[in-house]
Amino acid sequence: MYQAHELRIDIADRPDGIRLARLSGELDLGAAPALRRCLNDCLDHGRTFVVDMEAVTFLGSAGLQALVDADETATHRELRWALVASHRTIVRPLQITGLHEQLPLYPSVTVAARHLSETTSITG
Repeated sequence: MYQAHELRIDIADRPDGIRLARLSGELDLGAAPALRRCLNDCLDHGRTFVVDMEAVTFLGSAGLQALVDADETATHRELRWALVASHRTIVRPLQITGLHEQLPLYPSVTVAARHLSETTSITG
């Protein structure tokens, strides 16, 4: 578990091998370092992961930058990951910045995991 400010991140390894990071609370400047630590740990682990932001109530620019940095690192390391968000609090900042087209965004953990598993079976 990672915790900072008003953000909590719980980590679980799913039976399908995907690491799941569930975020809850506010992702602002004070909480972004905890998100970066979590994302870096997921990236360093070297396996597919999903970041579930369904319980996030605020997404600031520092959180957006942490997600962009994770995406760039994942691309460089050829790692697959997914971001889950379906409510306006998260999706709107992604749309305004155009990041909804760059980041691997899915409406649910189920859909994200299915996509990642299909990608694995096709390419792996």
